[in-house]
Amino acid sequence: IADRQRFLHWELEFADLFADRGGFDLVVGNPPWIRVEWDEKGLLSDYQPRFEVQSLSASKVADLREETIEQFGLQEAYYDEYTGQAGTQNFLGGLGNYPLLVGTSSNLYKCFLPQAWMIASQQGVSGFVHPEGVYDDPKGGGLRAPLYQRLRNHFQFQNELSLFAEVDHHMKFSLNVFGGYQVGPQFIHLANLFSVSTIDESMQSTSPERVGGIKDDESNWNTAGHPDRVIHVDEEALCLFAKLYDEPGTSFMQARLPAVHSIQVMEVLKKFAAQPKRLGDLGEEYFSTQHWNETTSQKDHTIRRETQFPTSPESLILSGPHFFVGNPCYKTPRDPCVKNSDYDVIDLTQMPADYLPRTNYVPDCTSTEYHRRTPSVPCDPTGETKVTDYYRFVSREMLSQSGERTLLPTILPKGVGHVHTVIANTFKSYSEMINYFSCAVSLPVDFRVKSTGSGHANKTFLSQLPVLDRDDPALFARALMLICLNSHYCSLWNDCWNPAFTQEQWAKEDPRLPSDTFSKLSNVWNWKTPLRTDYARRQALVEIDVLVARALGLTVDELCAIYRIQFPVLRQNENDTWYDQNGRIVFTCSKGLPGVGFSRPEWEPIKTMPSGTVTRTVIDSWLPEEKFKVEGEEVQSSRLDEGKDPRERTIEYHAPFDRCDREQDYRTAWAAFDEREKG
Repeated sequence: IADRQRFLHWELEFADLFADRGGFDLVVGNPPWIRVEWDEKGLLSDYQPRFEVQSLSASKVADLREETIEQFGLQEAYYDEYTGQAGTQNFLGGLGNYPLLVGTSSNLYKCFLPQAWMIASQQGVSGFVHPEGVYDDPKGGGLRAPLYQRLRNHFQFQNELSLFAEVDHHMKFSLNVFGGYQVGPQFIHLANLFSVSTIDESMQSTSPERVGGIKDDESNWNTAGHPDRVIHVDEEALCLFAKLYDEPGTSFMQARLPAVHSIQVMEVLKKFAAQPKRLGDLGEEYFSTQHWNETTSQKDHTIRRETQFPTSPESLILSGPHFFVGNPCYKTPRDPCVKNSDYDVIDLTQMPADYLPRTNYVPDCTSTEYHRRTPSVPCDPTGETKVTDYYRFVSREMLSQSGERTLLPTILPKGVGHVHTVIANTFKSYSEMINYFSCAVSLPVDFRVKSTGSGHANKTFLSQLPVLDRDDPALFARALMLICLNSHYCSLWNDCWNPAFTQEQWAKEDPRLPSDTFSKLSNVWNWKTPLRTDYARRQALVEIDVLVARALGLTVDELCAIYRIQFPVLRQNENDTWYDQNGRIVFTCSKGLPGVGFSRPEWEPIKTMPSGTVTRTVIDSWLPEEKFKVEGEEVQSSRLDEGKDPRERTIEYHAPFDRCDREQDYRTAWAAFDEREKG
């Protein structure tokens, strides 16, 4: 075993060096980024490729395992590999061997850190390139405390420019420099680096330019340095991070380290930390659930995979692609739906009043049994009140850190179920739900989510997000007009109705934003109540961003800064999304809106049209064939022509076409709300 494992006893091999100098002056390396875990498929696929190239169920794997082991005589090799992995895991997890790593996820690079601190002298320096897991592992506080006492420089990179060609371009890693033990933490932190040269440029004392974002104005990964990128982390900063990102009572020395892009971002984070009220403060006023597990709930015949249009909200089971930021009717799966791209964008201007999108899952038991299995709300000891008896705030469990937006919240109608990749929060008070939703849908709070660097949002994560300490009719009106897209939201609209909604006005003058948008509202929902055009819905989100930013104490410059710095994909999409004079998107580069508007080859010749119209024919495959009317009126008479698909229609776009400037719109809206406050 010793010959095979090549154990090294540092104190014996270098006894004279430790005696004379107290350890090494320099320890440097790129340790292996390898999770220590039993990889059965990796071993067996060398002999039977089906383990890797096919998606096999657990039962199929078990059958094929026995067959492969017997066919190739692998029993001895199989057990040798298993015992070797199990022994390594036990050794690395042993309290006496690596006490600082107990409870953390096993990865070989972590073992090198305490080893380097042990063999380096008090004046010695160690430097390693490794992943970011030590800084964001929720169970890694025991390692972070001694790490922060030695850390001098933390330079976090994203591999988008392939600094490591063999590593995935999404991978984040860091260059870390450690010194001797110091009582108080004190280190330099630079995040979102793509080139090593950015570090040197950022160490310059001044710069005439404003600090750049993750991408530059040409949508290239930003490699320019700036002194504002250098964050000096001390006890005060770690206390801030602990308050924002960790469980209450967490020591600042165990705080998780977020990817802070610049000192402007630090100032915004301080304002989030100062917020007096978070979702978690509501206590028993809300309840979280992930509803149906796609694996276990199929095995016990609660749900089954079958793509179809539901007959009622109770037969609709939502998945993540169904919804987007403030839009519960974003996409619908095609039939068949095999890939994650097999979804069609729903045209809200053509959506029937009672529309429900296709679902990939339907109940697989009687309605009575399905209702019995549905999670109950804790406040009802009888179990009769189900979460589906309420409208619910939902968001995807997976966070889209590299996408246009990170947290993707919306509100579900009563009766609708969902799979476990969606997290739902049921509120006793709809007012509190809309309050929380209004914040969560905003860009400032999405920045707060993005700053964690996390890829998942669980109940604890969502409980840290802010809730405003008062109901704001301006926010509520815009939020409800985004959400209440069909008749299944009638009672939510009525329950949350406030006559003050009719006094609202757009914060920007544009013919595509009718001046009577708010004044025509009433407490009775109708098809024209919600915002349906692309332009109006975007403007509502912009104004929600401004209203939430003001409520959180941000400045308009800080709002523009976090948009410019932290939302490169949204900024890229905004810069190349064009609207016609009716508020419809005529062209967009957004990968999330396939089939919306013209393709780029079709777009370029018509882009500069000064006036006139252009048309394109589409098939509304998101619409059932029998549902091609809006509020009882024919959408287009040609749909009724004999021999034509009733879902076929012609869209007419009116020139000239233009883009929006989000930063300018923020400033325009900010000034408008300033005037209203003064008035």
